[in-house]
Amino acid sequence: MSHFSRVRTAFRNKSLLAQCLRETGYEVQEGGTIRGYHGVQQVDLAVTGKDGYGVGFVQNADGCYDVLADSWGVKGADRKIMDSLRRNYPRIQREYARMMVREQTAREGYTMVEEVEQEDGSVRILVRRWT
Repeated sequence: MSHFSRVRTAFRNKSLLAQCLRETGYEVQEGGTIRGYHGVQQVDLAVTGKDGYGVGFVQNADGCYDVLADSWGVKGADRKIMDSLRRNYPRIQREYARMMVREQTAREGYTMVEEVEQEDGSVRILVRRWT
């Protein structure tokens, strides 16, 4: 029997999430399916390996994209993708937040002045808008 686990996230922008995953080194397919041990699930974004397993992102009722994966019976290259995403999740969250700030500030007429990664891993972004 298939065992898909769903993990809630705060990712709301599908195109930024896909872009962030690509920039972090993952091959992303919009739409499609991911396989489980005995089943298939439709997803909005798929990060899959050669055997079609992998990790998907599915929009929930709140508009966020939850992580969906079946960790039972997954092995080889597909297991490496799952483990890699798990390890890189904090980096993916940070890059997504950085992209969201850039997009929102540009939309509101601000210009990026400085972006510095702090020693604790946080990012300091300075923007300016002339009025």
